[in-house]
Amino acid sequence: MSPDKARDALVDLAQETAEHLETQGWAASSAPLVGECGSDGHVNWGYFYATSALGDDRTADTERVAELWRAKGPEVRLGAGQVPAVFATGGPVDAISFTAGPATYTIAGTSLCVPGDLSKIIDEDYVD
Repeated sequence: MSPDKARDALVDLAQETAEHLETQGWAASSAPLVGECGSDGHVNWGYFYATSALGDDRTADTERVAELWRAKGPEVRLGAGQVPAVFATGGPVDAISFTAGPATYTIAGTSLCVPGDLSKIIDEDYVD
């Protein structure tokens, strides 16, 4: 898998999750961020997506996210804390989480670790 495809898989899953919840106002804190991972010559991406427009039932929304992610292949587990949350690993991403906080819904994740030239990606994506 190319670095671009790994990035796109992460962003697509986050955005599909937001659409599945039918809440409005989702925004990324920044463009996906690239970094080194694994062995030399490998990269992955981080992404954070959030909204302050919450659903009527935070626990039900967490369960909806878990169902969606299970259908996509990751291993999914529900959080056991006071804030409803779901965590997933595998499938199209390395890891992703959804938290249904009292004021904000957040989706945060990292892409798969794939072969790539970090310096070249930074030059292409971040330098004008």
